[in-house]
Amino acid sequence: MTQGSDRAVRLLALTLALALTGSGCSVYDYVAETFSDSDSGSGSRSGASSSYVVFGVRYHVLDSAEGYVERGLASWYGPKFHGRKTSSGEVFDMHQVTAAHKTLPLSTWVKVTHLETGHAITVRVNDRGPFKEGRIIDLSRQAALALGIVDEGLAPVEVRAIRGPSTAPQAAEHQFLQLGAFAIRGNAEAFVQKLRRQGLVRLSVRTRKRNTTLHRVLQGPFDDSAKLDQAIAKLETLGITEYTPVNIPHWKPISPQ
Repeated sequence: MTQGSDRAVRLLALTLALALTGSGCSVYDYVAETFSDSDSGSGSRSGASSSYVVFGVRYHVLDSAEGYVERGLASWYGPKFHGRKTSSGEVFDMHQVTAAHKTLPLSTWVKVTHLETGHAITVRVNDRGPFKEGRIIDLSRQAALALGIVDEGLAPVEVRAIRGPSTAPQAAEHQFLQLGAFAIRGNAEAFVQKLRRQGLVRLSVRTRKRNTTLHRVLQGPFDDSAKLDQAIAKLETLGITEYTPVNIPHWKPISPQ
């Protein structure tokens, strides 16, 4: 390929990518595939490289999500990109509660708080973006619906990392959602019954004894992140926004659920 034709391809790539700037995923995927490794770091579609270039700007992925807090605008993306691959390699499902972020490690869990309403949701980062100035996170449609920003499109938010990706998953660990914690077991069990009346399943009460005794209401276990996202989407449709993803080692069922 001549230098002239190579430049033409690059200009065409940028033109097409600019038309997709509302997305967190497909813009990055297309540019990363089109540009050479010298332009885009690793040129990887996985989003797992330490840095990458989009529209001439190099983004450096954080080594750790610990302590990350940022305020800015949240946007959302949905039908146009439903079914396409995200930067993590997962297929984007606008009905799941996920998000795109430029620099947080993929699989980081963040709490997104609407600064005007105080409403908050927890989402998992599985994509890259958004690449418009001032926007710090791109929510899936389901996440935007849960946060109440689908109609307005943009909203001022605080994004706070609450759990980084697992760097060395253990086979004995199981993924759960903690829906509550109580000092009195009877209160935990009453909460479980309330949740079951709302249609939730796979609930249990687990007691943890450290400095104090806590009876935790858990939902799970979930075999993979997709099933965890589905459970979160269900919680959000019920208006339940207080939950925390947790891993429990050496879990064993205590009774049929």
